[in-house]
Amino acid sequence: MATSIFQLAEELSYEDKVRLARCLEGLIAEERAAIADAGFAPERCPHCGCASLVRKGHGRDGSQRWMCRGCGRTFSARTMGLLGYSKLGPEVWARFVRCELSGCSLRRDAEECHVCLKTAWFMRIRLCEAMERCVPEFRHGASVSVEADGTYLTESLKGNRKRARLKMPRKAHDSGHCVHERGISSGKVCIACAANSLGDCWLEVCGRGRPTDAELADALDGIVEGSPVSTDRLQGYARILPELGASAHRSADPKTDPGALGMVNALHQRLKAWLGRFNGVSIRWLDHYLAWFRWTEMARHSDMDIEEMLSGQAAQGRYRLTRAEAVSRPQPLWSWWEGADVSTEV
Repeated sequence: MATSIFQLAEELSYEDKVRLARCLEGLIAEERAAIADAGFAPERCPHCGCASLVRKGHGRDGSQRWMCRGCGRTFSARTMGLLGYSKLGPEVWARFVRCELSGCSLRRDAEECHVCLKTAWFMRIRLCEAMERCVPEFRHGASVSVEADGTYLTESLKGNRKRARLKMPRKAHDSGHCVHERGISSGKVCIACAANSLGDCWLEVCGRGRPTDAELADALDGIVEGSPVSTDRLQGYARILPELGASAHRSADPKTDPGALGMVNALHQRLKAWLGRFNGVSIRWLDHYLAWFRWTEMARHSDMDIEEMLSGQAAQGRYRLTRAEAVSRPQPLWSWWEGADVSTEV
């Protein structure tokens, strides 16, 4: 039967072939979503995170529902899922996944998926959350060496600050440029990075300027335990790594030994090259983009087709931020601006 269908497809016009491809794309996406729903086995409540669950009847479509004994709310396989409350069909999400993987801009994504720009942006944020849940944990232990070092990005405040009720604290400038202070200044955001010998990576927003011991400890907690760790000569590492359970600490000088931190330095280079196509990422959503980058690093070492892998993960993906929560999300690291001289250009 498949052979006859292929032969008939060859005789179709170009327009009919495009329509057939779109139709098959939609059918594949719907079947992938149905498989994800059928194999759904909840471990925790998507609302409160409680692990005490009981079965609670079925939905109108015959799908199984569960009830949480902690908060008393019921849910199904699609509750808090990318496809659960979305008015867009699985085929639109599959098309959006393909556009994102091909490096299209948000405006191009909106045109391809026939949605507005704000909807395309929100789809990207939810897709980032789904990717974050699929990234495996950073491995560590006695046989796994870890390199840790921070990199710095210029703070970007782009976004709708009027709706967020935030006043622009400085003069506007081109995204990712125009920090006039030399060295490590508070106008830059520190990203704590770690890479291990197994190919895993870890990235987290650490703070402004040179990180404090508390900020470093929060960023590296749980990812260096039992591992020998190599860092640069920042004294904070020597103070916090024994408390975090690192088995050994090697402090290297990048000037005299440039190859000592090769893995994490290469991670810095790949991160900045990947972020460059966005022309500056808002600090408000930087954590989502870092999760996206970690997913691309994971997919780079996988033998699976990345579009097939991400489409499947999106079909069973979960999110935590609703639209209302996204709008009211507080601006990170804003307390520094409240105490700074806003007339000073940075």
